[in-house]
Amino acid sequence: MSKKIFSIPLNPILSEKYFYEEYFPFLEEYKDWIYDVYFTCRIPPFLQDAMGAIIPEQERLQITGNAMIIQRDIGITVSATFNNINVSSKYDNYKLFIENLKPLYEAGLKSATVPHGHWLAMGLKDYFPKMEIKNTILRKVNTAQDYVLSAEQGFDYINVDRILMRDYDELADIKRAQK
Repeated sequence: MSKKIFSIPLNPILSEKYFYEEYFPFLEEYKDWIYDVYFTCRIPPFLQDAMGAIIPEQERLQITGNAMIIQRDIGITVSATFNNINVSSKYDNYKLFIENLKPLYEAGLKSATVPHGHWLAMGLKDYFPKMEIKNTILRKVNTAQDYVLSAEQGFDYINVDRILMRDYDELADIKRAQK
């Protein structure tokens, strides 16, 4: 059984010293337990995330660079997170997203969290066939039916809402739906 059960955040405001002296060694030590490292990725049209913190362009590039260093040097998959459900899902934004994600994919990005399920139905995976696409926790998958709908949209990895932590009956229903 795989021990890779944790998804770890990459804080966007780590100093270079902390990144290399504390965070990076921690990841190296526990890499067998870490499924992925997720990071806020700020590319158009997702220049803001759900938290609303303003990150200057140079720091945005550094966050992505640090993530790719983790994947390259430690071998932990990194996952670009686009957690803003308020970004319009209009077609122009879909095309803009594809255009701006393509260089990251070509550089080796293997995973992303996207907020709009119908973008998958529009062919997002045709542009990024080897990328694992996750749903955003902001879309609140609370029931087995929500899980099925997310799977039908094409998500490879489905985050369920934390409200289900102790709802053993619903979790069992989701497990049946998964099978």
